[in-house]
Amino acid sequence: MIKRRQPRSGRITRRGRRRLLLALMVAAIGLSVPIWVPRLLTTLPAFQVSELRVVGTDHVPPEEIRALALAPDATVWDDPAVWEARVRVHPMVREATVHRESFRTLEIAIVERRPVALVATPELRPVSGDGYVLPLEPSAAPLDLPIVRGLAETEGGFVADPAMRELILALSRMDRTRSDFMSLVSEVGPAAEGGYRFLLLPGAGAEVVLLPRERPLRALDRVSIALGQIEDRRVARADARFRGQVVLTRVEER
Repeated sequence: MIKRRQPRSGRITRRGRRRLLLALMVAAIGLSVPIWVPRLLTTLPAFQVSELRVVGTDHVPPEEIRALALAPDATVWDDPAVWEARVRVHPMVREATVHRESFRTLEIAIVERRPVALVATPELRPVSGDGYVLPLEPSAAPLDLPIVRGLAETEGGFVADPAMRELILALSRMDRTRSDFMSLVSEVGPAAEGGYRFLLLPGAGAEVVLLPRERPLRALDRVSIALGQIEDRRVARADARFRGQVVLTRVEER
């Protein structure tokens, strides 16, 4: 009888070596595919970008976004973070996100800086909610915005005065949640007795509205309720700077 030699403990058989080699080859291919496949595809003309759709713009021409985003030989396999970074340098762009739509089509979604008021620098210029002076000409763009009283000094493109920045931020919040009221505001600035003074357009229900610096939105709601309870809406001033109440002054009482 011939006895088969038993493999020594700790040694790999020939079949085991083949299996191990095959497993290592599969693992190497799997790890390398995400690296070399996109690099190879970027060299193929079939994947060069033929169309870039721009969405979300109101004031920035889409042609400006396309010119910033893509190089002439760009492909859909290029790193989208590079395109997004290029677009974000535009002073009107707050955020940019690129999506691949097809083998040759990209879409870039833009979030613009929204103008909320006009400031004197000394010429009137639109400003966004974070106090950034926007490169828009009020005469060229249809901007129906309130004017912030006072001369605005700028630093690095932003309004430098902290108090004015605080007021502009309050206007931005009102513009998002109380747009009906903001459409009636002609001019706004600090009130002599503290708080904010809003000068309204004719027919707005009141000529002047005074709001506190703290929680102006809640105070504005009290003003709306108070004005709605008056049959004769000829109100010269609605002062909501007092806790929990609104003092109304009629036109004939001035």
